[in-house]
Amino acid sequence: MTAAPVLLGAVNRVGDGRSLGFHLHPDVLLVMAGLGVGYWWAVTRLGPRLRPGEQVVSRRQVVWFSTGLALLWIFAEWPVHDLAEHYSYAVHMVQHEVFTLASAPMLLLGLPTWLLGWLVVGRPWYRAVRFVCRPAVALLLNAAVTGLTHWPWVVNEATHNEWFHFAAHVVLVGSALALWMPLINRVPELPRPSKPALILYLFAWGFMPIAPTLFLIFSTGVIYKAYIPGAAYMGWSATGDQELAGTIMGSVTPLLSWVLAAYVFFSWYGDEERRDATTLPEDLTWDDVERQLATPRPPG
Repeated sequence: MTAAPVLLGAVNRVGDGRSLGFHLHPDVLLVMAGLGVGYWWAVTRLGPRLRPGEQVVSRRQVVWFSTGLALLWIFAEWPVHDLAEHYSYAVHMVQHEVFTLASAPMLLLGLPTWLLGWLVVGRPWYRAVRFVCRPAVALLLNAAVTGLTHWPWVVNEATHNEWFHFAAHVVLVGSALALWMPLINRVPELPRPSKPALILYLFAWGFMPIAPTLFLIFSTGVIYKAYIPGAAYMGWSATGDQELAGTIMGSVTPLLSWVLAAYVFFSWYGDEERRDATTLPEDLTWDDVERQLATPRPPG
């Protein structure tokens, strides 16, 4: 059977309106509107008051935040929301990958340093935020959330409990923000690791999905029973859908983390090269060394 008839059949089934007819999710719209209006108020009202005469936000930051918010909305709204919640664990996995690997860093890149500091520093939650943004803690927290969100009871419960599903997404995005903070943070009061430490951090991050990936791909049966009816309705195998989800998870996260590790490494190498170039001249000779040693030093 070719791919075209299978795809056409799936489209026809989606189009018949059974639980997949067009409808919006008010909770998603409310959260997205709150984030958008809050950002607009911060950069147009709060910023000019706190930093008079200064540029409070750049065009690039607005683009970053707007794009991250748009992706968050698209992948949390119909039809992705409905497909991910009831019909396909692979779509569910794509949704989570977009939330954690695209939306979360874009939202952070869109926050001016002063705004992130205003949101965190000196607040009652400052110590907690500082703690979870430490590299080791952020990795452990993300590993725990990853394991929890792949626990069969949690996944099956999220397919029929909207508020539980919403809370799971809040925890997922929150842990992703903490995971990205060591890389993106510019607030001096929050942890800012050195570039060598970031390279180790990124390599460790790349290995985190291995266990759940193997769990999904090599399982002998369907782990998430709630997806069996939906997968059958859409016309594909629940086990194949599960294996596809594992493949997505096991490839995207490591690839991204190791590409970022390579970028940080070459950035660190460039910094060291520039530092050495300013410390020692390229045409340094032994006569220069002797002349420097013979120069009288001031007493004391």
